[in-house]
Amino acid sequence: MATGDWIPFGEGRYRAERVVLVGGGGSLGVAIEEAVIEVAEERGGGRRLSGRGRVRVDRLVGLLEEADEPELWLDLGGEFKYRMAAEVQGGKVFTPGVSAFVQFRPLRPWQPVGEADFNSRMSGLRLPGDPES
Repeated sequence: MATGDWIPFGEGRYRAERVVLVGGGGSLGVAIEEAVIEVAEERGGGRRLSGRGRVRVDRLVGLLEEADEPELWLDLGGEFKYRMAAEVQGGKVFTPGVSAFVQFRPLRPWQPVGEADFNSRMSGLRLPGDPES
């Protein structure tokens, strides 16, 4: 999805407080560090959203092996918490423990998430490959 009236922010770059790629039926999570979202104004009027950050590649691969359609959960500070289906693209470095740059774009408009729901989801996550509790 390239443009959307669903984006409540003006053109600019916004540092995210927390971005987590969630998959595995909502039980697995991988943090995207140093995440920034960018909103750009389109010539025809709408806005386009994209983002980037760094992720531990081995954890990302583990999550993608176990997840059908992972979602991004974003905390942009205060009441601005969202979840969305997104396309995530990254480099081809597979050395364990190495972080790599990734980019993400929404596949559909994001959905607002209440703080209690956001915190509940984040507290129930485990890393791919960790034993289930």
